[in-house]
Amino acid sequence: MEVGSVSAKATHRNRVLTLIRSYYPNLSHTDRKIADYIIQDPVKTAAQSISDLAAAVGVSTATVSRFVKRISFNSFRDFSRELTAAEPLEQTTAEAFQDVEKQTTLKGIADSTFSSIRSSLDQTSQVMTEAELKKAVRLLTQARSIAFYGLGGSSVAALDGYHKFVRTGIPCAQNSDYDMQLMQAAQMSGQDVAVVISHTGRNQQTLQILATLKKQRVPVIALTSFGNSPLAQASDVAFISVAEEVNYRSEGLTSLIAQMSIIDSLFLMTAVHGNVKMAASLSRVREAISQTRTEL
Repeated sequence: MEVGSVSAKATHRNRVLTLIRSYYPNLSHTDRKIADYIIQDPVKTAAQSISDLAAAVGVSTATVSRFVKRISFNSFRDFSRELTAAEPLEQTTAEAFQDVEKQTTLKGIADSTFSSIRSSLDQTSQVMTEAELKKAVRLLTQARSIAFYGLGGSSVAALDGYHKFVRTGIPCAQNSDYDMQLMQAAQMSGQDVAVVISHTGRNQQTLQILATLKKQRVPVIALTSFGNSPLAQASDVAFISVAEEVNYRSEGLTSLIAQMSIIDSLFLMTAVHGNVKMAASLSRVREAISQTRTEL
């Protein structure tokens, strides 16, 4: 079963289900059996003990225990408690993922597009935790410099991040050329921070940049759609940009919008928790930009 079909058939949402869908493409056959069972009926699963769930799926309790840890939970108890919060999807949201060719009007296609983007942002927000945000903001506010890395479509999010964070007064870097990114990564150190963006988290060139950064002991904040991707696993903090694939529209589109929203959130948090020097820099940039606008 493909992850796209798993998402489309789901009738409930919460952080647990979103994480399962994020990890699904890289799960083993046995883990997918557990994932499919949970997504099919999260309410029933939430009421089951670890033994009941193992018996229903036909696996051992140890396998279930390893599965919940693999999708970022410390224990089955934590997993079950969060799953209990699953709520039915509104019909409009559930319909957002139907193929666009089923729409009969241009407005219907537009509505479907906007609905899927709203759902993607909602689910991305659900999987972000206070602890992860605190760690990321601490790294960013203490960084000597910040570099943004992204290739292909992800370079758009990287440029957006550079455009925002350069206002803080923290030296920032961004380049869309792969070789330039490698050279930049080789010049960084543990005093700097790298924000690495990749939808799949498995792009070979992105992973080479990641390897260079890790060799330099650079803290890495990752933005990716897959929680168990090599990029997410090797980063210091990983944020999951939830994406749903629909015919004619790559899941990378909704992922990109979610990634830019994460970056915007991190920028605002950094600005709020910054020092007096950062506040002065933000004020100077705001004043300079305001002078480029024509008065009405």
